[in-house]
Order: sequence, then C-alpha cells, then structure tokens
Amino acid sequence: MGHAPEILDVLQRNGITASFGMTGQWADAHPELVARMVDEGHHLINHTYDHLSFTGQSTGEAPLSRDERIGQLERAEESIGAAAGRGAAPWFRPPYGDYDTSVLVDVGSVGYSYVVMWSVDSLGWKGAPVAEVTERCLDAAVPGAIMLLHVGAASTDYEALQDIIDGVRARDLGFASVEQLVG
Repeated sequence: MGHAPEILDVLQRNGITASFGMTGQWADAHPELVARMVDEGHHLINHTYDHLSFTGQSTGEAPLSRDERIGQLERAEESIGAAAGRGAAPWFRPPYGDYDTSVLVDVGSVGYSYVVMWSVDSLGWKGAPVAEVTERCLDAAVPGAIMLLHVGAASTDYEALQDIIDGVRARDLGFASVEQLVG
C-alpha cells in the first residue's frame, strides 16, 4: 500500500487527476485503492505483473521472451481489471524504463500503443530527501513534463507532493494525466 492513500488524498484536495502505473501484484494486494483511483478519475497504466525487466538492462537478467512479456501484460491486465472494473490497455510503462525495439513490437502486437516514459524521475523511490525531490521536480516543471513519482513505503514522494503542486501552480502550470496530455 505504501503511501497511496495519502497521495490520493492530496490529489483529491487539489482537484488533480494523475496517471498510476501499477503492477498486477499491487492491484491484487490493494484492490480497494485501485477502485478508488478509478472512482476519482485517475488514469491506469499497465506496469506488468511483477515488475520484471523486459530487456534485462537494469537487472542484468536475461531478456524476457515474447511469450513471457505478453504473459506479464495479460496477467497484470487481469488483475487491474478485476480491481478497477476495466483494464489499463493501451497504456504501458516498462519496468525500470527498460525497452528496445523488440519490446515495442511485442507490446504493440497485443494492443499497447502507448509506451509511457517520463521527463523527470523524482528519485523519491530511492529515499531522496524531500527537498531534493521537490527541487528535481520543479526544475523540470515545463509544459508537457511527466513526473515519475512512487507510492511505495520507502518513497519520500508523498511528503514532497503538496510542495510540488504548489510550486507548479506558482508557475502558472497545470496538471493532467498522461491520457489527458496525449489526448
């Protein structure tokens, strides 16, 4: 669960809808939070079932086969759908940001036409100090920026979120989910 409830509370208080890339494991463990995300208008992105790197680039493991990649997507889609009442396709975020042409071909062949990356990683998932998370995000706050934040228990993103929101608004910028940004 991590800090998902607190993050959802902050987003709700500020009238912001966001995109949540989630694993199927997370959806299985927290169906009530997935349902809340959908009820509050947030956008869901398939982040695989259990966060295995499709290429092995970040983990040093062998790349997953086409069948393993598709299995990861399908299993996550089932879990997200069970919790949310709808799936996340055609939206996909590769674990670790690891992808190559073969990943694009494989995920595209089963309907994932949007591979979502980010323009700034807060590094809150690594336990970066709140002030550093806020500064990183605000330094990258430009129209169309996509900020990567995490809900995990080790992440400091939730503590920085309100300051990020206030800083972005002070620059006369707004917020949108990735789906709203692209659409």
